[in-house]
Amino acid sequence: ERTVIRSEVKYHVPKHLKDHLDFVGGVHRFPSELRPKIGKRGNHSVAGFHLGTTPTVLRERYNLSSTDVGSHPKNKQMTAQFLEQYFHQTDVAEFMRIFVGSEFPHKTQVDKIVGPDPSGRARVEASLDVDYMMTTGANISTWFWSTPGRHESQEPFLEWLLAMANTTDLPPVCSVSYSDYEATLSKAYMQRVNQEFAKAGTRGISVLFASGDNGAGCKETTHDHYIYNPMFPSSSPFVTTIGGTVFDNPFEIVGENTDFISGGGFSTVFGRPSYQDDAVSKFLSTAGKALPDAHYYNPNGRGFPDLA
Repeated sequence: ERTVIRSEVKYHVPKHLKDHLDFVGGVHRFPSELRPKIGKRGNHSVAGFHLGTTPTVLRERYNLSSTDVGSHPKNKQMTAQFLEQYFHQTDVAEFMRIFVGSEFPHKTQVDKIVGPDPSGRARVEASLDVDYMMTTGANISTWFWSTPGRHESQEPFLEWLLAMANTTDLPPVCSVSYSDYEATLSKAYMQRVNQEFAKAGTRGISVLFASGDNGAGCKETTHDHYIYNPMFPSSSPFVTTIGGTVFDNPFEIVGENTDFISGGGFSTVFGRPSYQDDAVSKFLSTAGKALPDAHYYNPNGRGFPDLA
């Protein structure tokens, strides 16, 4: 049980400061109770039949041979972590020993840690992200960027992005598995975060976000009236959003379909970017009865995910 204090009246700032502020947080909005969803690790597998989606399974599914690994010394990749999610270097080495062995060249240590030293308890989200990034993007120098604290009880995305903006020689690929509901964040905050995503793009940095774990989500707007509840930064026009898939047969390396819990939909805040016009217009005009009632979603919003 906790106490949260918020103002009942609007806040005011002096005129001479107005043009120097992007937003004011922690005054009106109440904390979200959203928590990251954590999956379970699978067991070791053999070709053709598997009891879990291990590195061997993924690499075979996407036609990655033992030579499809990083070779240039300047190759780098990064995972960004929040909510005090950490990993242990010894766990990475053990994961590689059990699930990789000598199948393909790989690293057994994260090369650079930014943020608090992850010497505390290792947790599943961070460990999962590190292990699978380092086995699909094998033999590539990996960074682990951890940002402590909260923005209104949620991930401090802006703090992380501002720190990146002041860092040189960043990895050109960054993967993030965290997201919040648009409805729990202020528009001003999301727009400020988008500015930093756009800046990262001009530096040649590709930022990949998971699309979420709650399907299209659901939010009650008035009594017995509901709309879908998209995620952010998954809904940002300045990131590439990735949805989840499952095998058609859970025990064989075969085709895939969209995972039923994988996030997706249309932003209620950000308009559809022009690069989506052709694909989204075609989808909306051909989906027919597969589409939900129009009041549930914003067909003119940014659609996501981009890939799955």
